[in-house]
Amino acid sequence: MTDIKRTSMVLDTIAKSQNPLTLAEIVKRTELPRSSVHRVVQTLEHELYVVRLSRRPGYMLGPGLLKFGMNAHLQIVAANRNQLVNVARMTTEDVELGILCGRSAIVVDQVAAPDLLEKSTRIGKITAPHASGMGLALLAQLPEEKANALLDRPMHRFTPNTVIDRRALLAELEVIRRSHVALEVERHEMGTCTVSTAMRGPTGALQAISVVIPAREFQLKQALAIESLKSINRRIDPELARRQHRQFRSDLP
Repeated sequence: MTDIKRTSMVLDTIAKSQNPLTLAEIVKRTELPRSSVHRVVQTLEHELYVVRLSRRPGYMLGPGLLKFGMNAHLQIVAANRNQLVNVARMTTEDVELGILCGRSAIVVDQVAAPDLLEKSTRIGKITAPHASGMGLALLAQLPEEKANALLDRPMHRFTPNTVIDRRALLAELEVIRRSHVALEVERHEMGTCTVSTAMRGPTGALQAISVVIPAREFQLKQALAIESLKSINRRIDPELARRQHRQFRSDLP
């Protein structure tokens, strides 16, 4: 195993944890030799890629990583901005750009609906992948084992429409893989629906674009949203997407 691979495993392990990790915890989670983990962590700490907290034992990601994150963020946003604007104009709805970060989907850019320019931005909003169209679209583009792992934990029910049955979600992901679009009806937030698609973007990063539609207008606007996203992702199958929506909608309580 290369040093880069070991370093990546250590950073990924720390990033996925909600709490600082001790050296022993990192060793256990990565299954790497303690001597290798110790050497990697020492190097990362020297460069401020990880830091130790004074109030409790353990390591967390440090400020040295910000330069990479900010640069990557700006590249993704700049490469997709025109597409978001075009979709917002076509649908007259808010359009969001998101990526997976650990076990969450996070909004990294948004274009507000043309007639609602004063609306506050939702950049930085974090959603659970199982409960958002953006998250489902992203999960469907992952290798199956990775998507399965992200769903292999207790899932929170945000609304009565939230699907928390793992088998049902895996079946839905299988359809989304074929249609290349996820339709979500009030699963994460009552009153809000989304139409989303995910693909490798201009920078090579896996990303999702979502059209956010008020629930009262969803039936009227879902076809337009699908067609607008097809201008970005030609692999979208609109008819399969609509059949998928009808099927899973009928399974809701």
